[in-house]
Amino acid sequence: MNLHLKRMLAAGCCALIVFLSSIRLFLPLTASGYGAEDCTALAEEILAKESSGDPENWIRRILPETAGDSAADWYAMTAVQRGFDGSAYGNALRTVLDSMDEPSATSRERIALTYIACTGQPSPQCTEILESSAGRQGIMSWIFALHLMNNGVTSDQVTQLQTVRELAGRQAQDGGWSLTGDFGDPDVTAMTLQALAPYRDTPEAADAVARGVDYLAAAQLESGAYRSFGTENPESTAQVWIALCALDIDPLGDERFIRNGSTLLDGIMQFRLSPGCYAHEAGGAESSLAARQIFQALTAEEMLRRGAGSLMLFHGAAPALPQHAAQTDPPKPQQTEPAAHSGAEQSAAPDTPQITAAASVPGASGTAPTYTDTETNVSASVLSHSETVSEATEASAAEIICTTAPPADPRSSAEKYPYRVPLTVAVWASGALLAVICICRKKRSPKTYLTIAGGCVILTALVWLIRIESPEQYYQSELKTGGGTVTMAIRCDVICGLDGSEAYPADGVIMPLTEFSIEPEESALTLLYDAVKAYTLQIEVDGISGEAVETAYVRGIASLYEFDFGDLSGWTYTVNGVRPSVGCGAYHLKDGDRVVWEYTVSL
Repeated sequence: MNLHLKRMLAAGCCALIVFLSSIRLFLPLTASGYGAEDCTALAEEILAKESSGDPENWIRRILPETAGDSAADWYAMTAVQRGFDGSAYGNALRTVLDSMDEPSATSRERIALTYIACTGQPSPQCTEILESSAGRQGIMSWIFALHLMNNGVTSDQVTQLQTVRELAGRQAQDGGWSLTGDFGDPDVTAMTLQALAPYRDTPEAADAVARGVDYLAAAQLESGAYRSFGTENPESTAQVWIALCALDIDPLGDERFIRNGSTLLDGIMQFRLSPGCYAHEAGGAESSLAARQIFQALTAEEMLRRGAGSLMLFHGAAPALPQHAAQTDPPKPQQTEPAAHSGAEQSAAPDTPQITAAASVPGASGTAPTYTDTETNVSASVLSHSETVSEATEASAAEIICTTAPPADPRSSAEKYPYRVPLTVAVWASGALLAVICICRKKRSPKTYLTIAGGCVILTALVWLIRIESPEQYYQSELKTGGGTVTMAIRCDVICGLDGSEAYPADGVIMPLTEFSIEPEESALTLLYDAVKAYTLQIEVDGISGEAVETAYVRGIASLYEFDFGDLSGWTYTVNGVRPSVGCGAYHLKDGDRVVWEYTVSL
């Protein structure tokens, strides 16, 4: 074999080895066996895509143009932890803080936290934001409040000890935390643990943190990923990853977080579409939120590997609780904002009766009401403790239940749809006229007349199969049989009094508690469609593909959308006071269920 051929073979073998060793990074589907050595390359892919290949220019000049926006803030915080200079972004945020008009408490807290990350120290506005926001929007506003205090914000009104006890006290029986209901959610549990991580060895938090970690270990799926709102997704998996890194737990090596050889990274990689691009769900479209949170998780892993601390602790922050703390109660939110804003004091359904007559309900007159969002799969006023869930259920006994069951209609089909007979006569008369014209033109081919007759048959079928209804007929709810009856309400109490809420019902009632008949195994999504039809409400649902509705995600109801009131706002639902672990398209109702769709600002 000559020397030239040997060199060609050697070069080919080297190329094949390089190709085979790197091909997994270009596959959109999961492939078990990703490790810590892949994290830096994967993070750089996302950074390169977002910055168009120029991270320095992106962070110094482009990101500051949207300072205060959720996506820009999180990228800025993460970039600082990767060693980039965030001073330009911090200067841009100073202007945002000076003219703060953000209605969402959690968004205000996020902006303040980003300012600290980029400048290295709190400002007086950060203390004001802490005092005006802690506990105002349920558990998430407590979590962000603790992050602020962990990074140096101090206040006489809100303390670390009080907030740690508040969060520990919200833990569910299964060891997790959630926005509403009696059962944990991986997303909320992970974010709570991120805030509690600095106190994991203190008497106030040690047991809660240990139980939270056990909950996350048990909730992991066989793929290595996590599910939230009924959907397996990379964002929840990323949040768990960040929490474990904050607790100095190696997510890629700890046996508690490896399922059938699959780690959290393997779970995330099944959502990878191309370098730097990830989907929210398997087979879905590209999601910027997924890429951003994965970028954070990969950065947290790199920080863990080099002993650089937690992703959520900036510039060497080392929070600690007083060794001999006095017993104090959690701070009570000030009364300058509506009480409905505080998840700690408000239930989803107030104790007072709802609207008593359909005529007094927006949209019940047959005209679409004028409403003017929400954050997740998601959707309800924030419930603070599990006790409030049972209180809301008990309160329903005092509520007046409206009914949408249509009255018996004695009219015959011909009377309901009087246009059918005249249209049928017109179709066949037109066909006869065409036939006469063809005869006069001496077109005697049988195919001509068969075509005319066939056309008349098709048009006649359409006339009798398609129902042309008046608005009153269309919006009349259908009486179903076989599945019993359920009640449902749609509410947005949590935004009452907030800036921008003027276009929504002042009492937070989009639809009062209403009785609906259902068919056997009817889904919560189908019931929602019936409700918005009966009350002439607008609705927008994502995640439906053909007949597959299990992954349906409700983005908006009555023109109130996710993110309209902050980056944690959205629609969620409960059944009998408990938030189901599956999406509304996969949840099957039964006779007597009580469903409440609620808008929340603390997803």
